[in-house]
Amino acid sequence: MAVTLEQVDTFHAERGNSEWAAIEDDAQRRAFIVRALDYVEANYAPLIEGAEAQPRYLMSVALLALRLFQSPNTETAQQTVKSEKKEMRGMQKEVEYFEPTSLDPFPGVTKLIAPLQVPASVAPSVSFGKLVR
Repeated sequence: MAVTLEQVDTFHAERGNSEWAAIEDDAQRRAFIVRALDYVEANYAPLIEGAEAQPRYLMSVALLALRLFQSPNTETAQQTVKSEKKEMRGMQKEVEYFEPTSLDPFPGVTKLIAPLQVPASVAPSVSFGKLVR
């Protein structure tokens, strides 16, 4: 395991997170760590080489494991639907869309892990068109 139970226990103990210490079963705490590692791998990969040795990686996994214990059903974000109504020249227009900020159930973890992600390569853009007069 990239992050050990002892590391996560120490992380939470140093910060006084008594909720983590209240989970008395080591197997259950390990299961939350494995779920947190699975979530990081599934949602933030690819990571830079040596990311697992970075303090940010440990912090993100430890905080995510605690969050999964507190709310086990937060793995899937609830999408917020917003709607907007406009009236222009006697015509009404109604638009419904998803609020992008609500799609990330763990924004704190995302912020911690973002510097450890491999930067996306951006291909140069090419556009074609013609000018008509």
